[in-house]
Amino acid sequence: MKRGIVDTTSLSRDALHIHIGLLIMVLGFVFLGSFRRLALLWSAVLAAAVVNELFDLHAWYGWTGGFNWADSIHDLINTMLWPTAFLITARIRKWR
Repeated sequence: MKRGIVDTTSLSRDALHIHIGLLIMVLGFVFLGSFRRLALLWSAVLAAAVVNELFDLHAWYGWTGGFNWADSIHDLINTMLWPTAFLITARIRKWR
């Protein structure tokens, strides 16, 4: 399924991770309508990223008999970078 998304969008896997993380945050803002629930949105992005990486690790294990931890960590960082930046920025603004 992921390969189809990559082929259809012509985006790299790294770009897709970044876009999906941001998409989950934006949709959360639309449906929850509040920055106050930013930690909940961040948690939703994290949960989606972890589930995705578990599927990737399972598939990788099926292909190679081992786990590709480096790729999974790389993907988690790509997915969580901007949601984490938003969360930290919101917390800093709240403290001031």
